[in-house]
Amino acid sequence: MIADLTYFRDDAEDGEAVLGRRGRRAPSIDTLALFALEEAIPAADRRRIARATSFALVIEVPSAEWVEPVRSACTTLGNWGATNFARTGASRTEDRADRGNDIVARRLAEGGRVLGVSQACDRYLPSALVGAADGRYRIAVPSNGVVARVIRAATGQRPPAMPPSIAAGLGIWDLCAAIRAGSARACVERLAAAAEARSTVDGQVADAVPFPSLRGYGPSHAWGMRLLEELEAWREGRIGSFAAIDRNVVLASNPGLGKSTYVRSLAKSARLPLLVSSVSSWFSQSNGYLDGVVKHIDLTFEEAYSRAPSLLFLDEIDSIPSRSSMDGRNSAWWTPVVTHMLLKIDECCAREGAGVCIIGATNHPENLDAALVRPGRLGPVIRISPPAAPELAAIVRQHLGADLPDLDLSVVAELGLGATGAQVVGWVKEARARARAAKRPLEADDLLDAVAPPDTRTAGEKMRSALHEAAHAVGAEVLGIAHVEQVDLILRETAAGGTSMRTRLGPLPTRDDLERMVTGLLCGRAAETVFLGEASAGSGGDATSDLARATAFVAGIHGSFGLGGGIAYRGPMESVARSLAGEPALRAAVEADLARLLGDAERLVAEYQDVVQAVAEALLERRVLGGDALRRLIAEARPGRARQPGDGR
Repeated sequence: MIADLTYFRDDAEDGEAVLGRRGRRAPSIDTLALFALEEAIPAADRRRIARATSFALVIEVPSAEWVEPVRSACTTLGNWGATNFARTGASRTEDRADRGNDIVARRLAEGGRVLGVSQACDRYLPSALVGAADGRYRIAVPSNGVVARVIRAATGQRPPAMPPSIAAGLGIWDLCAAIRAGSARACVERLAAAAEARSTVDGQVADAVPFPSLRGYGPSHAWGMRLLEELEAWREGRIGSFAAIDRNVVLASNPGLGKSTYVRSLAKSARLPLLVSSVSSWFSQSNGYLDGVVKHIDLTFEEAYSRAPSLLFLDEIDSIPSRSSMDGRNSAWWTPVVTHMLLKIDECCAREGAGVCIIGATNHPENLDAALVRPGRLGPVIRISPPAAPELAAIVRQHLGADLPDLDLSVVAELGLGATGAQVVGWVKEARARARAAKRPLEADDLLDAVAPPDTRTAGEKMRSALHEAAHAVGAEVLGIAHVEQVDLILRETAAGGTSMRTRLGPLPTRDDLERMVTGLLCGRAAETVFLGEASAGSGGDATSDLARATAFVAGIHGSFGLGGGIAYRGPMESVARSLAGEPALRAAVEADLARLLGDAERLVAEYQDVVQAVAEALLERRVLGGDALRRLIAEARPGRARQPGDGR
């Protein structure tokens, strides 16, 4: 209950609370909600509300924990009797917009007064009260002016200068716990410390690399830098509304390219509390039923509002399925969840003073619901690609810190080109573990062996891998489907070598473009057949293999892009490829095209056998060959005699 504060008044000059004649102090738990209410409702309106015999008042608060303190503070605006609604959504049966309408209608019809307080008025308060409100006001996160009044009331001292928006990210109980009797300066110091502590809800934010120094993120880094600039402009008053900031995006990449690292660094540099959520947490932290999942989504956003300005990170957002890909049973369950999520994002974007940035992350952007990533919600989708060699060298340096200061990291980057930031972390950890095991400082060989482990394959196995990768590289350049950056024989967990390239496939490929891409993917297998007489299993094995990607492209020609025998759309090319087992006619068409394109690949490799051989020998000697060196070999060589499959066994 709010204490008797009639001995306080607003100082006409500075707006701070000053002590009345009795010289008493008032604890922050009694003043914070009251002073925030006074800031939200102009003095003339407060007088009008207090005098009115009949009045319907609706107050929106920052979060659920503010509801009861503000309801209590509203007693200073007159007597509301028993007709007041303080709802947080905690009660599934009582906190509904259709409950209490009869009470509201009767009370107002009889000339009485009705009060409603909630953090989500339209969702939880009686709809009759919201619709008939004579006054609707919103209490924001307390301004520095309100905080100064509360400190003055608690300590009797004027507080020193405070950082901008000192209450941002703090709940009402955090503020009350920090503002105590004693020193006003100590109150400010406790508030600053509390804000710093709450800004690192995710424990890894404090240790994150400052965002401007991140490397390897391409366009997504430019977007983040622009967000930092706009947030600073908003704090300085150069941008009047938080809603005007371009603050929502989805980051898409292959696993391990640092989406979580990106978000933590951005939160640190933006000085925003970071809240991390995901579909899995909605299930694990609720009862797992539809109502519990929806409720947890509400709680996630309300927590973000209560810490505003804040950054909400929705990890693995593709776990929210696209409604276009769901069958009847799944659709009946998931559609309300997807729709509710879209409404919450819309509410967050439109809600005045919401102050929340939303970043989603996915490894599968093609699976996202189109409505989720449209402009105005979480669009655009920004792709993070594997870092180029200079960026990879910079990432290695970040993780090495002061270790190995004289090592030429361009060599490391060449050996590890195509690696992810997560792999770099693994290299450095492995290198340091080797040094610790040997009881000596870290050496260059520790790192080089982690990046490119010693090759224990037989001479025959090395030759097969060298021919395979050489043919991929030569085929990509000759066919004009990609710009090769590097080809190597580095052993990896899922590959015996690699060819790093930038595709030249445009946004509107023709069937010929797609078939040339498939031919390039099949050149590795073709080289094994042309030079060694038979192929190995190296072209297949998993969803990222040459055969899997080639099959998906050809399936897409027939079922996704309308470039095969029919124009019916059957889904994304990966989905069409997965459906081949149950569609014999489509499978036969895809098999026929793959066989034809494999023949094209074999003819290309045979025609350029001398170049492929030269590139393979360079790989066996050096393990790594740059794209420029590859192109010189192609330019200098002349196509040789067309070798028939089986020659040179």
